[in-house]
Amino acid sequence: MPSPFFLLPLTRYDQQGQFRIMAPDIISPPSLAEHFTDKEIASLLDRKLLHALSYDGIDMVRLSQDYKSYPRGTVFHGHTVIPGYPAIMRVLHLKNGIEHYFEDTFYIEEKVDGYNVRVAMINGTPLAFTRGGFVCPFTTDRLPDLIDLTFFDYYPQYTLCGEIVGPGNPYNTEVIPYIKDDVVFFVFDFLDEQGRQIAITERYALLECFHMHQVARWGEFSLSDIPAVKEIILELDRTGREGIVVKPTGSGRMIKYVTPSSCLRDLQSTTNLMAEIPAGYYIQRILRAVFFSHEFGIPLSEDYLVASAKALYSIPGLAVEQIANGGSIKETFEIKVRHKEAIDKLLAHLNRAGVRTELVSLEQMDGYFKVKFYKIYTKMTKELRHRLAGKGFYD
Repeated sequence: MPSPFFLLPLTRYDQQGQFRIMAPDIISPPSLAEHFTDKEIASLLDRKLLHALSYDGIDMVRLSQDYKSYPRGTVFHGHTVIPGYPAIMRVLHLKNGIEHYFEDTFYIEEKVDGYNVRVAMINGTPLAFTRGGFVCPFTTDRLPDLIDLTFFDYYPQYTLCGEIVGPGNPYNTEVIPYIKDDVVFFVFDFLDEQGRQIAITERYALLECFHMHQVARWGEFSLSDIPAVKEIILELDRTGREGIVVKPTGSGRMIKYVTPSSCLRDLQSTTNLMAEIPAGYYIQRILRAVFFSHEFGIPLSEDYLVASAKALYSIPGLAVEQIANGGSIKETFEIKVRHKEAIDKLLAHLNRAGVRTELVSLEQMDGYFKVKFYKIYTKMTKELRHRLAGKGFYD
């Protein structure tokens, strides 16, 4: 029986039963021909950058890498385009970064720590898309709890962009101190079908009109206000928040900057999976904290340095002990969904991404299905077992 959520290359069986790429005008939704030439479509297919995607009978095509003005994760369905969310440039020196990319005024908004989704309406069905353009079954199932879906009755052309934050999500277990009970969807942008962000003041008005959660904002600033922006960073760091996004008043580039406390939390939540994560991930977080210390003139405290060392050594050490005692590296997730079938879709979604899962328990309570499952990290487990067995390797 086919999975309710599946991914396949943009290919079809021909009449002779051979699995091959078909002519672009046969396999492409009309929107592809509106945005790409036949030659471009053929090239994208050849480079495996277009992938067919089906969810609950809705057939779509996603773009797996940036191409021209289309970001990775852009989704095409019929004449509808769900634009990918543009990458935001990171700066390590806040003052110099702002002065380099902004000539006059800019807005400051909070960068929250969760997972990025875009919400759009297709054929009357609200769908939540991940950064890569896949449908997130968990978020899609919970959308009626997260936003006022009547928004799309008035603005069907917009894609809501935001971050799912808080406990009870199926992607990360990092504790967010200001979200206690359930996931929250913080909206930080609206995109039209051309991928353009609507004016910031218009977004603020729409969010308030439809009572949607939005990221914290501090208003409009000028280059002379950079000391005040630094004070915002210090307060966010004291309260365990992630950082800020600096947005232009009109068109232009956005930049992001994070607090040192968020860098430490990243280390603490991932070093048990060190063998599965590129070394650059950890180097970047160390550099971010070092640059903060340099710019703000605040030495990293003894407590911070000790906590960082423990994250880099003690947490992987516990993982080694766990494997030595016959266990495996795994994390426990507890979520709730509105519909039981969303569980199978979610686990299939995670397995497709190479994550092995194991369902532990399922119970119905208060109108929801409460689910407990494991994510089992086979690469890290296998790596540590080989090293404990004395197997050598080249480095």
